[in-house]
Amino acid sequence: MPTSPTTPYAILGMLRQRPRSGYEIRKDLAAAAGTFWSESYGQIYPALRGLARRGWAKRLPDPRGARGPVAPGRAGGPPGARAPRRRKRIVYEITPRGVEALEQWLSEPPRAAPPRHELLLKLYFGDRDRVDAPAAWVKRLLAEETERLHHVRRMIETLPRGAHPHRSLRHWTMALEFVAQQSEATVAWARRTLATLDLMQEAAARRRTASQRRSPME
Repeated sequence: MPTSPTTPYAILGMLRQRPRSGYEIRKDLAAAAGTFWSESYGQIYPALRGLARRGWAKRLPDPRGARGPVAPGRAGGPPGARAPRRRKRIVYEITPRGVEALEQWLSEPPRAAPPRHELLLKLYFGDRDRVDAPAAWVKRLLAEETERLHHVRRMIETLPRGAHPHRSLRHWTMALEFVAQQSEATVAWARRTLATLDLMQEAAARRRTASQRRSPME
């Protein structure tokens, strides 16, 4: 999977908090910012190697050693079988050059994201006789956004209150509040749209009934 232009900076932001492995970057980023940003392992590992080549990050020895499959001879495997070799855990740390690159990126205006929403596109090209499938899609969106909203609200509630020394706390709050308000708007839209689609389904049923009544006479 190709790496997006933003992936290296998302990784640098995580590494500025503390050294991490690629696995930890993916897991922690999903936990902290998964409501508005995501990176796959296929994006993270190539980007980490690229950051190391540019001198923006460096590999550290892992004090906890390797992780992965168990060593040969562990109970539970067939006698004489060779277990896969343990995969080494590689931890990365941001460098001063990486901090400079991250600060430069943070000072630049964000790139505009092109609007792409397949559900809205299908609704736009729909017609009055095709309402069952759109209703199911909007119901699914409503369920997903409702869960997302509850998740974000729980995250906001867990943030420290009042004066706090963490340099990013207020920025975390701003980002999460944007997601919460966006989800609230989507939930409200989905509920209104489902009410409209219900009326359209009733009208379509009346048209079918009227058409069936006329057919024998034609």
